Amino acid sequence: MIVVVNDQRVEVDEQTTVAKLLASLGFPDRGVAVALDLAVLPRSNWEIRLFDGARLEVVTAVQGG
Repeated sequence: MIVVVNDQRVEVDEQTTVAKLLASLGFPDRGVAVALDLAVLPRSNWEIRLFDGARLEVVTAVQGG
């Protein structure tokens, strides 16, 4: 099935969770915020399975000055 992450199409299987997807794409363990279909998704819900056509926006914190 296909999901969209930051406007990029990604093919995943039916067992893929948000957490597994983020890890497979190389996002860090900390400093990450996720929105699923325009709704902020708390880290406690990252174990939910994705569905065909899901749209995720992933933002990472950047340190600097």
